[in-house]
Amino acid sequence: MNSNVKVLMGVLLAAVFLGGEGAAQLMGVHTYYIGYILGAVSFLGAVLLGARRR
Repeated sequence: MNSNVKVLMGVLLAAVFLGGEGAAQLMGVHTYYIGYILGAVSFLGAVLLGARRR
């Protein structure tokens, strides 16, 4: 798979995690902030993968 596609998938996955966490917080579900953690890890992984490519 192309490196650009992997970076894009990582960023989109981070957006899904962060959006899901935000929606859960609005609904009052106690999630222990796992969506924020997974979103941050996914975004950092995508950034590092993109930086490693160059």
